[in-house]
Amino acid sequence: MTGYARLPAVDLDGAETVFEPPDGGEGHWVGAPCVHRHDGTTYLAVRWRDPERRGYAVAVYERTAPNEFDERVRLTADALGAVSVERPALVTDPRTDDLHCYLPVEHGENDWTVQKLDAATDPSGFDPGTARDVLVPKPGTTDEETVKDPCIVTLGGRYYMFYAGHDGVSEQAHLATSADGETWTRAETNPVLGRSGWHDHHTRVTAVCPAPDAPVWLVFYDGSATGDYGATWNLRTGVAIARDLRRPVDTTPDEPALSAPVSGGETGLNSFGTCRYVDILDDGDERELFAEVARTDGAFELRRCSLSER
Repeated sequence: MTGYARLPAVDLDGAETVFEPPDGGEGHWVGAPCVHRHDGTTYLAVRWRDPERRGYAVAVYERTAPNEFDERVRLTADALGAVSVERPALVTDPRTDDLHCYLPVEHGENDWTVQKLDAATDPSGFDPGTARDVLVPKPGTTDEETVKDPCIVTLGGRYYMFYAGHDGVSEQAHLATSADGETWTRAETNPVLGRSGWHDHHTRVTAVCPAPDAPVWLVFYDGSATGDYGATWNLRTGVAIARDLRRPVDTTPDEPALSAPVSGGETGLNSFGTCRYVDILDDGDERELFAEVARTDGAFELRRCSLSER
């Protein structure tokens, strides 16, 4: 028998550092990446955070060399009129070829919504003054408390947004679809990945890409257990597969697929092994993985590595 749609080999220990936080120690984070190919150019959107200001900015960079990125726009929480901003999503409109930017913003007291900026031809045209809500919590559902951290792909001209929805207990992976990127309909199968096993506290989809050897999607997700140290943010990466994006099937139910090298692969109260917000760039010739990864000093940095077949 041959195994299909297996996770490629990932060397986080040998991965290159793309960005480091300005200071060390817990709470200093740079990452939550969204890497996107638009009109022949690769853009990387990154969230910057520190303990005092939390998510104070999302910056969008243009790739100028394999590990060199030049800033094209910085979208601050202040300019958005928000308390904090988290994982961005960049999407190319399948009809107009314009570039879209979606941002999860906190308005205060854990009031999170997903906002969208007006379209632009490139990131320098993004205007925080155009931000407006496109997805908000819905009472009586499994995302009645918060919605945040969009991961968006287009398929056949339709938009699919995976997002983290909070039901008052913790976050689970949800899906909404749209014909135009503005008006969204929640999937009847929500939550599409729930709480179980090593991720019985938190589950959030971060990347979706076609498997190179089978007619399925690889669905990367963040997860943590109720007994983990820092269960709301000390997350590892799992993998699911899906023929129908509304019904991913967990292929790592017993343990995470990826964690920071500092953890030794362990989870639990004494383990600090964050590897989260994985995103994949597939340019046809090579696949690259970007992730926010814990360092030995407790800070998180953004790393990238090439994926190789096992």
